[in-house]
Amino acid sequence: MSELIMILVGGVKIGSIYALAALGIVVIHKATRVVNFAQGGLVLLGAYGAYVFIVEMRWPYWMAYVVIPAIVGCVAVLIEIVVLRRMRRGDLFPVVIATIFLGIALSEGYRLSTRAEILSVPSFVSTMPFVIGSVVISPEQLWVTFGALLAAAAGIAIFQHGRVGRSMRAMASNVRGAQLCGYSIDRVYGMTWFLGGALAGYAGVFTAPVRGVSSELAIATVAAAFVAAVIGGFDSLIGAVAGGLILGVSETLAAAYISSAMKSAISFLLLFVVLAIRPQGLFAPKKVRSV
Repeated sequence: MSELIMILVGGVKIGSIYALAALGIVVIHKATRVVNFAQGGLVLLGAYGAYVFIVEMRWPYWMAYVVIPAIVGCVAVLIEIVVLRRMRRGDLFPVVIATIFLGIALSEGYRLSTRAEILSVPSFVSTMPFVIGSVVISPEQLWVTFGALLAAAAGIAIFQHGRVGRSMRAMASNVRGAQLCGYSIDRVYGMTWFLGGALAGYAGVFTAPVRGVSSELAIATVAAAFVAAVIGGFDSLIGAVAGGLILGVSETLAAAYISSAMKSAISFLLLFVVLAIRPQGLFAPKKVRSV
């Protein structure tokens, strides 16, 4: 029983990172209808930023949590302004294709910037683990879990209840209606990409001490984030968080009790099952049909 509890705690830790990355994808898609395949590259950028700030520059760890998400958010806005803004005036399909290559470009840019296969980042918390009977829980597990979920809750609160989020919700509901109400598409899209990029930056900072920093992080994260978003429902913010937690726990249980190879397969198995049973996602909002 104690082993199961420790495995579940580890799964929730990984799942909370997936939840952050998936939430960024859902926020951008919900407000702009763009599927952002560059989210993994933005997560990698956040993780590499954590390495530069903490290991190379030796800045206080807390500054990484304050500065890096803002930097990654600004990079996301720059991508939207420079690359995607003109493209989205036509069909959205080229925009989606562009995000795929932007994600590859961010990953390859990292690969060219360092010769190391993987960069390690020290843990934010280095105190002794908590021991409850035969259950051992490290402070890092608690910090990553609660910190990532707190960042996700803040992102949801901004979108659902903040003044900034009001324009995003209006654009998500009806683009033409939002324009008639005085909202600028360019401004709202810029704010949305900043929020989605900031969430990716937080995911990168939280995942850096857990998995290290490597070029494979981008692909692994974006794949898991998309599966989590589909499981929860691609238009549900709460569903993105729940989907990330479900995926993280499922992967950890599969790796512990079946095989390490099953860890990669379980995400796609979950995806196929959800699409077969409930294609709209487990937590998709109910659509009210007007008469």
